Amino acid sequence: MSDSVTAPPSAPPVPRARGMRDLLPHQMRAFRRVEDAFREVAGRWGYEEIRTPTVESYSLFTSAGALSPEMLAGAYTFLDWDGWSGERVMLRYDSTIPVARAAADAGIDLPARLFYVQSVFRGAEGEDWQCGLEYLGAPPVVGDLEVLAVATGTLAALSLPVDLRLTHAGVARAAVDAAGLTDVLARRALLDDVAGNGLAAVRDAFAGRPAAQAFIEAALGAAGDLPLVDNLLALARNGLPDAVAPLEELREVAAALIATGRGVAIDFALPFDFDYYSGVTWELRGDGRAWGRGGRYQPAGPGAPGSACGLALDADRLSERLGAPARGASVAVVADREAGLADALQLAGSLHRHGISAALGDARDATVRLVVGPEGIFAAAADSTLERATLDEVVQFVLQHK
Repeated sequence: MSDSVTAPPSAPPVPRARGMRDLLPHQMRAFRRVEDAFREVAGRWGYEEIRTPTVESYSLFTSAGALSPEMLAGAYTFLDWDGWSGERVMLRYDSTIPVARAAADAGIDLPARLFYVQSVFRGAEGEDWQCGLEYLGAPPVVGDLEVLAVATGTLAALSLPVDLRLTHAGVARAAVDAAGLTDVLARRALLDDVAGNGLAAVRDAFAGRPAAQAFIEAALGAAGDLPLVDNLLALARNGLPDAVAPLEELREVAAALIATGRGVAIDFALPFDFDYYSGVTWELRGDGRAWGRGGRYQPAGPGAPGSACGLALDADRLSERLGAPARGASVAVVADREAGLADALQLAGSLHRHGISAALGDARDATVRLVVGPEGIFAAAADSTLERATLDEVVQFVLQHK
């Protein structure tokens, strides 16, 4: 009969909550590349960082009116029975509304340039990380150009080519108004259709009105730049006069971007929430998918500015596209006897002050191994060694093997 004891079975791992995300070390290295580039560019333009709570009042989003019923249906909400408020709350679905709320709560003077790096939580998409900014009280055209400069500057810093597509919410709104729908529900349905399908949603609303139809067909042709806008301006004066002012504003923004060497495409097929946005809007694309969106919008709620311009870059997609950068030299500092622990700790600290990553004890992926003993420091790399080295010699040895 055996006297051995059988170990109890280990408990199964507890999975992460559905919709939430882990960012593992290699993913974090890629994420930091995106975050650092965005922070640096935004900082140069005078933006300051803000961070809003993960949990907000549900009424903040419903009262703002910026989220459709379909969006709210995908929000993660719950009753805070045993918490601080006793009311319905939700995980942050959007950052724009909380940033505007925080600025109003704090009495931040306008105009205010604020940026953030934080996650949002949206239905089937789950947790999604964004690098975004809000220019509250931004002047028309000038503010739009500044926010677009941050967006394109960030992607340039990451050496990523970008397809920048511009449109204007006012053109779609003029088309919806010209459709002449008096039924509130029918107008709401048309606006929702425009939000999902772009200007193509109003194509059938102008049967028998050749001038307006000519404008819509020209707008839905191939994307273009300034000649397209000029052609649409000529058509709009007869077929859709309320679209003239938005087109002139769009042309001004596009012309400034083109004059500074930024390629743009005017694309009225872009789907946007044209009931929320109020001015020039854009999408930044790469590899056939959206990397970011933004535009001029009308903030809602007490203390909200008259207008604002915002941007959100998809940090998850961008970091996935970039991949993790190679790790630098990894140094393992080992004491060959207990009495050498203090020397090993001191050596690691000295390396840190020289900007070199070093940790105590053997590491499987160490680029350089340093052994601290009674006779000095022994350094070993894959192709060379160094005995009885001084600190300066160790630093040079490590830098050669980065």
